[in-house]
Amino acid sequence: MNTKTIAVALLSLVFLSACKKKLVCENTIELTANTVTPTIGDDVIITVPRQSGNEVYQWTGPGVQTTNQVNVLQIDDIVLSESGKYYCNRANSDCNSSLSDSIEIDVQLKQETPPCSLTDNYAVCDLMPNVTFESVTQGWDGTFDAVSLEAYGGLGRPKFTVLFNSPNGIAEPRDGTHTTIEVPIFSVDKEPNTVSISFIYQSRYFHSKENAKVYVSHVNGKLRVSFCNVVFYATTMPNITCSARMIES
Repeated sequence: MNTKTIAVALLSLVFLSACKKKLVCENTIELTANTVTPTIGDDVIITVPRQSGNEVYQWTGPGVQTTNQVNVLQIDDIVLSESGKYYCNRANSDCNSSLSDSIEIDVQLKQETPPCSLTDNYAVCDLMPNVTFESVTQGWDGTFDAVSLEAYGGLGRPKFTVLFNSPNGIAEPRDGTHTTIEVPIFSVDKEPNTVSISFIYQSRYFHSKENAKVYVSHVNGKLRVSFCNVVFYATTMPNITCSARMIES
């Protein structure tokens, strides 16, 4: 190899060395998200910076426990029970490091307006008389261990009972859109914004069918529950459809 060839080779080596980016090992990492206050149904993307490409990521959070080489955690169609802290541990073999961070995700209820015309403390039904509620009382149902709202229609009239998911404890129901369940049995497996609605008519117990929207709000600090065209069923009886609005007395 002649002198000129050696010089060119050395120059190329110096150039490549200069172009190679030196790995700087970090002392901390920071999780970021496209939103920390998503609404039910949104997609949430949580990201941690990638460093050298030789990392392993351990993700934990509500319903999440995974170890992989992906620096992004995506939660599609987020639900209320997925609120909480999400953690990531990034282990990097090049830096012989293990770094962690967390981020709080606070899922919000949808805020929607009832699509039907409603009158305060009044229920309109198709196969039974309409009901004017004489009193509406918030309390605690010991049978189902749940916050309740009871709307009394007077002597001989149905009493409507709304039960809120008991894993929420005695917390005041949150404003926003809740969803009915078909069986009034609550557990941690049920979403926190599930509700049960029922009444007794002609000595039959009627209960709401599932997946109907219930609109919860507060007026001057008083709990208000509204719903439109909710279907109620009872054994050996025709279904009854009702719309109602009840405001705590």
